[in-house]
Amino acid sequence: MRWFGSRAALAAGSLLFATVVATAQTAAPAAKPAESSKALEQEFFAAVRSGDSAKILSYIPERGVNVGSETQHVSRKDIEEQFQSHRGLFCKLFDSSCIGAAINLGNSLRTCSDRELLTHSAKVRTASSEMTRNGVQQAVLVAEVKNDQCSNAGLIDFIFNLDADGWKLFSIP
Repeated sequence: MRWFGSRAALAAGSLLFATVVATAQTAAPAAKPAESSKALEQEFFAAVRSGDSAKILSYIPERGVNVGSETQHVSRKDIEEQFQSHRGLFCKLFDSSCIGAAINLGNSLRTCSDRELLTHSAKVRTASSEMTRNGVQQAVLVAEVKNDQCSNAGLIDFIFNLDADGWKLFSIP
């Protein structure tokens, strides 16, 4: 069995996944059943797996969303343009072939889209949890993926805020 990244990163990722699972199992449901994080988990990951960019776009609030590890705020209009032109966030979510990743000569593995990780991995586990932070109800969706073909296998996580019109993405890794 081959693992990617350091043992410490793997342990930290497993701990995050276990924490989300434990929180989901012990937290009292705070949202209406139709708005539960478990329903959101199923619907959102199904939309990523099927490549349903219109459904994913419905989770993007008008004010935009934070994207990437360096937390760049991207407007909804910019995301719509990226989806239409099949670049940027569209590639990261749905299409591995258009991801513009730097080539690491020490690593022959390629970067894979979230869709490919969720549909072509040897192991996929998902979990969700809800919490309130600064008076805002949030849902954290996590997928743990094991894929020997992708350099970015590990954890995929998304953070949502509960708005008046339902769950809206707050952060996309």
